[in-house]
Amino acid sequence: MDQLRVVDDLIAEYDLSQETGRKRAYRKCEEYATEHIAGRVEYNAFMGAVSEKLGMPATRRDSFVEELGEVPENAKLYLRYSRAGPELTGNAEGLRYLAALVTELADQSIEDDHAHLYAGRPPMYGNTYPLIIYHEPDAWFERLEAGQEEPSIAVRNIEPSEVAALCLLGSIPPGMLLTKQRLYRVLAVRAYDGHEIWEKRIREENERFFIFTIINDDGVQESFGFDLDDSEVLLFSRQDIAGVCDA
Repeated sequence: MDQLRVVDDLIAEYDLSQETGRKRAYRKCEEYATEHIAGRVEYNAFMGAVSEKLGMPATRRDSFVEELGEVPENAKLYLRYSRAGPELTGNAEGLRYLAALVTELADQSIEDDHAHLYAGRPPMYGNTYPLIIYHEPDAWFERLEAGQEEPSIAVRNIEPSEVAALCLLGSIPPGMLLTKQRLYRVLAVRAYDGHEIWEKRIREENERFFIFTIINDDGVQESFGFDLDDSEVLLFSRQDIAGVCDA
């Protein structure tokens, strides 16, 4: 595939001088890749070309179904925490699948590449914890050894049910048709449960991560994922926005 030619054809109709136009072009390319490019590696390479063309962060696929095939029917993995630490148990099929997965991660050597094994989905079995496996270069471990840990995140005193509007201050993921410093009325808030939506994350854990339904810049009702403690996302109660917008 001539990736650059395909990208040029897909984005030709959009005004790339405006951020909204670039976001719409990005989403068009992402929709094309989802429909026409099956493999994770090919998908990520295509979206990388889109990202470079539009000057936006790339969307990456972390599903290994195309490379590894569907999870074998009898594959089972179980992760629990004991006094000795985390324990991962698997049957033969589960361990073979896990070995193939980590080998694929190692062979591709893509920085920050990762795979999700979700609780309640094969091969994770029973009342297990979920598992995320990352590939990182040696520099990541050098920073870890040097004690360069992630800063702590302040916890906001707000309940999800209280949120009536939100405003984004920092960088916005390219697939979110939203604008910085614009107030959006929140139509609904619900717990995150592995939904496939556009997300803005500040950590991997889901305890403080929720789905917010709002009206995007195209006037379409859409759901996005935000962390309650993201300092770049302002959250407002109904009392906060009284007289500002119809909440």
